[in-house]
Amino acid sequence: MLLLRILPLLVAVIAFSGCATSQLKAQNEQLESRVTDLEKNQQSKDAEIVDLQYQVKDLSSKMDTSKPADSGDVAAPSDSTDQAQPEAAPVVMADSAQIIRVKVSPEKIQRALKAAGVYTGPIDGRIGAGTKEAIVEFQKSHGLKADGVLGHRTWEELKTYLK
Repeated sequence: MLLLRILPLLVAVIAFSGCATSQLKAQNEQLESRVTDLEKNQQSKDAEIVDLQYQVKDLSSKMDTSKPADSGDVAAPSDSTDQAQPEAAPVVMADSAQIIRVKVSPEKIQRALKAAGVYTGPIDGRIGAGTKEAIVEFQKSHGLKADGVLGHRTWEELKTYLK
């Protein structure tokens, strides 16, 4: 008699637990589907980022090659003995145009690096290994891309040391 009373209760509990299990399975499948969609979306965005990085590099190289030689960014060394140029003009390494991408003199860069405490060399207007190492050190210490290239972001941070 007691068994007949408990049996319907037991059947109801089993039926209810089966419904809960099927609901959990359905929720799990929905979550797995959502995760798969998000992973695909992330892969698509990653590919888009890589594509944009290539486009930026391409545009940057096009800008570098289209710059006139006397744009005023950096004084390039000259083989001619032009009388119009003063003898005390700074001598800059040939690859400095690839290191300095902003319109600022090498002396100003060296003064700012010295004020920032990362450059110990002379302020001579020569963009050499010491200056480039100081630029990299400055970039590292300020959370910038440490590529040794003085671009707009690096200069915006660095020029604050001149004030």
